[in-house]
Amino acid sequence: MSRIIGELGGTKKGPLIILIGGLHGNELTGIKAIERVFNKINEDNLEISGKIVGLEGNRKAIEKKERFIDYDLNRCWTDEHIQHLAESHHIFAEDDEVLELNRIFEELSSIESTKKVCVDLHTTSSDNGNFIVVPEITSDDPVINALKLPLILDLEKHIKGTLLKYLTQKGYLAFAFEGGLIGSEVAVELHTAGIWEILLASGAVSPDHVNGIMQIGTLLQTFAAELPHKLRVRHHYWITEEDNFRMKPGYLNFQKVKTGEVIAHDRNGPIQIPMDGMIFMPLYQRSGNDGFFVVEELDPLRRINLSVESSHFDKTSNQTSWKR
Repeated sequence: MSRIIGELGGTKKGPLIILIGGLHGNELTGIKAIERVFNKINEDNLEISGKIVGLEGNRKAIEKKERFIDYDLNRCWTDEHIQHLAESHHIFAEDDEVLELNRIFEELSSIESTKKVCVDLHTTSSDNGNFIVVPEITSDDPVINALKLPLILDLEKHIKGTLLKYLTQKGYLAFAFEGGLIGSEVAVELHTAGIWEILLASGAVSPDHVNGIMQIGTLLQTFAAELPHKLRVRHHYWITEEDNFRMKPGYLNFQKVKTGEVIAHDRNGPIQIPMDGMIFMPLYQRSGNDGFFVVEELDPLRRINLSVESSHFDKTSNQTSWKR
């Protein structure tokens, strides 16, 4: 089977949009959302400007529904690692995955476009997992603003080898789009809604051609209600498999925590929060090296506006044909 979920190009000049699902093999909602959007575009024969490509990420891990096989495919994107793989014998499952994806990125990058966008679709192991991870330098881009979700800044400074940092350095507007809880239907819907907003905001599709789609902007804003607008990472608690890390149950993304609060345990005993802030991405799955993060809100007085005036979509339609 092909890694390419879908590939559509229009006759008009426009953006290059790359959508990636399953970079972590147990996070499959992004793949389902990409399939829904491509199906809708094909069924309605929608006019495309530029090029839209949907890709599967870690195909070997997707087959086993595991986060990864030998190493995390979202922690290996450095020029040094890719150069090493190009010159050495491949011994790990992810080695070929990296090189094949990078070859596709390089081929697509040669296409003339008005804008290059790569969206890495993810889900989280705790609730309230609806947010965008983006470098601060691109956080005010209209495509990012169209998603109306909380923005997490500077995460790439705490985690080495993310795809978004690698492609940002290659000239892409690259960001991670977290759609919610792993495996949930709600996450598929939110990812689907977000992809449509990205296509509209980038100019890949025209609002005049998608008036039959439901109130996508309303859905995105509903999930962002009462959540912070923009946050910066202050602390990263890194773990290894040998630590036997166990997060205390019940913590949600953006839940407030206090200095000294015990939120987890490992083989050495209780783990305390080092500062006041909000918990972010607490680990509630077997694999992964990020135990949790602490984030701070940059503008506590600004909350996401629940008005739907900025939505690109027909606000009177109640159809849900985009979910096919």
